[in-house]
Amino acid sequence: MPMLRLRSLLAVGLVMLLLAAGPFAAMAQSPIRVGSKNFTEQLVLGELILQALAAHGLPVENRLSLGGTAVVRQALETGEIDVYAEYTGTALLVHFSGYGLDVPREVWSNPETSTTLVREVDLERNGLAWLCPADANNTYAIAVRRHWAEENGVYTVADLAAYINGGGRVIFASNPEFIDRPDGLQAFEQTYGFSIPRGDVFVLAQGSYATAQALANGANGVNAAMVFGTDGTIAAFDLVVLDDPQGAMPIYQPAPVVRSEVLQAYPQLEEVLCQVFAHLDGRTLAELNAEVDVYGRQPAAVARDFLQRIGVTR
Repeated sequence: MPMLRLRSLLAVGLVMLLLAAGPFAAMAQSPIRVGSKNFTEQLVLGELILQALAAHGLPVENRLSLGGTAVVRQALETGEIDVYAEYTGTALLVHFSGYGLDVPREVWSNPETSTTLVREVDLERNGLAWLCPADANNTYAIAVRRHWAEENGVYTVADLAAYINGGGRVIFASNPEFIDRPDGLQAFEQTYGFSIPRGDVFVLAQGSYATAQALANGANGVNAAMVFGTDGTIAAFDLVVLDDPQGAMPIYQPAPVVRSEVLQAYPQLEEVLCQVFAHLDGRTLAELNAEVDVYGRQPAAVARDFLQRIGVTR
């Protein structure tokens, strides 16, 4: 048989094989595009996902640090990326805000019920699969310096409200999202009945490390700041996180969210990522974040060492 004809037959056979295997066969030839938002914990989680998948022989493409919440979510919904770590509370109160859902407090303040609802809604409406969440709550919080808390008797958000309503002035450090999002400062203000004039808000684009540092240093008169529940800077800067007794904030458990067609093309992806996220609790995430923010290590190196420690890589 002539060589040219043999090659033609082989090419036709390969095409027929791919068609018979369905659309997921072609997708399985493409890399899994891993995204993340642009703050410390997201970069660490993104590196954990990226490196764990690569260690198990799956093709990956680094799309980390795409931008803020809206940018990364849109990238997932439009297929620009295939997987990233999102927070359950963010989905319920931000991504699903236009769905007309009436989600009661007892649902979004409970890790089991909030995860169940997020999984059902996102899969049905958007074809997005939420995998196993980490046992951590990276909720928004308000922090103050320890000596300031002791001087003013402010240990809860209710105490802060009383301080402000009694004439005390708060200069607040925040990232842009916490000011704009309904589950941010607005939620605290509405729940506890206080208001911080936006002229007294010091907005820092760099994220929670910058807000915590501004608080610790008292930059521009800052005496309160937005932090995340798993920030490594809380202990490092000796900050006091104000209790939220009325539960203004939802549960924010991080979990890998993946496009369902990608999960079908790479079913082993779930087992790989669940192995990683099973080792993440609040204290562990805070330690990983501190490695970056406090000790200046790169997220990729922090993720590499952690994956080696838990036996995912060698």
